Amino acid sequence: MKAYFALAYGGPEKSVIGDLPDPVPGKNQILVEVKAVSINPVDYKVRRGDLKFLSGSKFPKIVGSDFAGIVKLVSEGVAGFAPGDRVYGALNVLMGRQGSLAELAVANAGSVRKIPEGISFEQAASLPVAALTALNGIRRCRVKEGTRLFINGASGGVGHFAVQMAREKGAVITASCSEKNAGFVIQLGAHHILRYGENMTAGTTGKFDAVFDAHGSMPLRLVRRLVKRGGVYASTMPSPARMLLSLPVKLLFGITLTSANMRALPSDYAELEELVTSGKVVPVIDHVFRFDSVAQAFELAEKGGFRGKIVVVI
Repeated sequence: MKAYFALAYGGPEKSVIGDLPDPVPGKNQILVEVKAVSINPVDYKVRRGDLKFLSGSKFPKIVGSDFAGIVKLVSEGVAGFAPGDRVYGALNVLMGRQGSLAELAVANAGSVRKIPEGISFEQAASLPVAALTALNGIRRCRVKEGTRLFINGASGGVGHFAVQMAREKGAVITASCSEKNAGFVIQLGAHHILRYGENMTAGTTGKFDAVFDAHGSMPLRLVRRLVKRGGVYASTMPSPARMLLSLPVKLLFGITLTSANMRALPSDYAELEELVTSGKVVPVIDHVFRFDSVAQAFELAEKGGFRGKIVVVI
């Protein structure tokens, strides 16, 4: 099979498209003919070696987490799936496991879902990591009708889903984004926009009930300035140092610091699918790349500045 894989950790020069043996599914696994893959920050971080303590030292290493495709083979112990089913999900690429940027991928049956009717392979592939992370972030922020919520990084993969999900819960949304993406984020459901820059929060009045940091880069001094006592700050990239400070921050300032990483329970997928099939949440795909241009997809993902998701079709 053709696959995009890293020969060693590093930049794009360390990764190639080449031939690898077809994977063989084990017990309770499914072999998927991959049709589309979306690119997430975790994918280029694995490729660079940022997470090598988790992703291991086994090479060649196929990168990519999200996938959508067609069931090619089901192994012993698998129920509810058959060859020809349209499916999607996310692979765990840590601990030496192979990813999804290939013509074929093996997935545990428990991490695979059937694609709802009316959803394309590209749309399905855009969902798991980013949309489930957004869903968990909105949950961690305790968003409900009238919640005064600030979303940092509102136009990106996680952020654009979070804005729509918060809108459906009736939150009053202030969102940060670049000048060029302000109109886009307003269309998604934000009520107020703060443009990126040194004085990004200078125009804010009062404090927020919750901050969902989809960019994961907000300094603690800014969190203290933005979140009211009794409020929540949820980050997609909580550092160990930040989490160690969670108890002192809670005691001193009354602010809960928490993570907002992907949660992928069946109930989470079911809730997400209802939101998407009802049209309440619409995945926005800014760029679609052919498989032979996957390196360009990674370049854009690392550079940033795009809206929503980047997808590679295979």
